[in-house]
Amino acid sequence: MKFLKVMFIMLLVVSSSNHYLHSEESGQKIGIEYVIAKYFQGEYQESILLLNNNFSVQNDPKIAYLYGLCHLKLHMNKIAINYLEIALEQNEDNYEILNNIGAAYFQEKDYLNAMKYFHLSFISNSDYVIAKDNYNTAYELWTSGQDGIGVYTVIPFTEKPTIYNSLGWYYYYMNDHQNAIYYFKKAIEEDEKYHFAYISLAYLYDEQNNFESALYYLEQAERIDANSPDLQNNLGIIYYHIKDYGKSEEAFKRAIALNHNFPEPYNNLGFLYLEKDELSQSESYLNKSIEINLVNQRLKAETLAGLAFVNFKNNNISKSIQYKKMSISLDYKMNDVAYLIDILQWNKELITIWNSISY
Repeated sequence: MKFLKVMFIMLLVVSSSNHYLHSEESGQKIGIEYVIAKYFQGEYQESILLLNNNFSVQNDPKIAYLYGLCHLKLHMNKIAINYLEIALEQNEDNYEILNNIGAAYFQEKDYLNAMKYFHLSFISNSDYVIAKDNYNTAYELWTSGQDGIGVYTVIPFTEKPTIYNSLGWYYYYMNDHQNAIYYFKKAIEEDEKYHFAYISLAYLYDEQNNFESALYYLEQAERIDANSPDLQNNLGIIYYHIKDYGKSEEAFKRAIALNHNFPEPYNNLGFLYLEKDELSQSESYLNKSIEINLVNQRLKAETLAGLAFVNFKNNNISKSIQYKKMSISLDYKMNDVAYLIDILQWNKELITIWNSISY
């Protein structure tokens, strides 16, 4: 069973404990927050200068992402695309990065490539209407032959609720959950209908195994927008954790009804039916998830593992081994027990079976 699907802004996923700037005047260490503050103040050239003088893009996709955003804001689109592609290598299905690559192509008036990335962004997160709107704008301009004068893409990180939610994630990655909660709630204070913040709070509480609080915030988000397939999928996961399998099944099926091409709830139903030993149902949903999953390799790795479990329980050991090999070849972390427990949240029975499938 996968972790909650999180809808968050990736800009602030930079740990200040590892990166420092040195002020030439005072010699004091200044955290990466200073660069981010400059970015939010619209001082993109200075942000780039600070990054150039103090940071290396190599092996750090988060710094590359910030470079990309600064160049995107300055309409230095080809440079922006190069940096954003570096960030995408480590975050292949991140809808924010995909949308921003599309925005760079849009600003270059390369509407076909813009549509490609906006489409991939929307596939990765069907709640992300910015990508859908951007796709439609690019499509209209491409078909009409207009030059795009007076048309602007919707770039994230401009509204206060979004900024507060981003800061929440920044502190979350610094392992400062108290401040993370403060800023998620600050986003809600700014806009009580900003449902991304409710979902962010639910994610944090789910990670702490505080399922009661996670469910509370997801139910608040549902009151704002019940027709969100990602939200319904997340509700299904929380109900699964509290062993309310009936409500979990209903929520996953609502997610599918809202978006038939959403692979996560199919995968999660596969694991739910596996838990109930309804192996035929499990196999059917897992296969459907693989069929429609065009971009998310990590999810596919877990789904293949689910098929390994189904075949193991059906005594098809050779097929079980085959699926395990395929799973690990897609995502090496499927060999990491900590990842299986903490991120995929597998129970002891699944871990035991997984370890027993040897080759």
